[in-house]
Amino acid sequence: MSKKDANKKHYFSIVELDEVKEVFSSASKEKLVCYIWSQGQSDKEVEEYDLNTFNEAQKLTLKSKGGFLSMLSKSKLTDKEIFLKVNYNKFQYFTYGILRYDPEEKDYFIHITKEVYRSQQRSNYRLSANNFVKIQFKINETVYDAHDISAGGTSFSIDETDLVKYPEGEIFKDCLLRLNVDKFEIPQAKIAKTWPVKDTEEKPTGVFKVGIAFIDVPKNTEEDLFKSINGEARAEEIRKKMKEGKLKA
Repeated sequence: MSKKDANKKHYFSIVELDEVKEVFSSASKEKLVCYIWSQGQSDKEVEEYDLNTFNEAQKLTLKSKGGFLSMLSKSKLTDKEIFLKVNYNKFQYFTYGILRYDPEEKDYFIHITKEVYRSQQRSNYRLSANNFVKIQFKINETVYDAHDISAGGTSFSIDETDLVKYPEGEIFKDCLLRLNVDKFEIPQAKIAKTWPVKDTEEKPTGVFKVGIAFIDVPKNTEEDLFKSINGEARAEEIRKKMKEGKLKA
């Protein structure tokens, strides 16, 4: 199994249909809150709704938490593909689909027909940087674009001429990590390992990769970092599924 597959196996799972029905039925009866957003939206743009009903056709209805004013205009997410998240029994459940509006009932609904994902307990999931995930790490008064991030560390590349700045075992203080819009203060970071990057012919490129281990990260910072990585990882998997669905169509 590849490292990528191992991440998927230990980090979250696709929920079976029986559990999907049980979760959304129970969450609707308890009128729990769900959160919806579209790809690319910031945290401030996430919309909140009360779960209202869930029927045999897997139609989930939502009531806006915006009060009377929210009834005067429809959500900007109406008729768009959205992500949906609900917290239930210490787990987070995610799915995606099209948000619809019923003018007679004055409520929103989504059919839960796509795959539903359940977050797993904490793991050493490593999230890679890409067009949607930007990771930066400030160390030794220099900001680097990082390759990946986990709750325990990160990595970035340097030129061979800068290798003397980062000897293995060296500890740097007052570092700063950025994952998309989220920022985290890292009190201490240790140079865990450095190794040369080679080309396809196994020849040195003059570039070295630096592996960083976080040390003595405060509990609240560690939890916030884990949640941020958790959210980005799930969004990544859902984006892949959405893309696969469009390609098949």
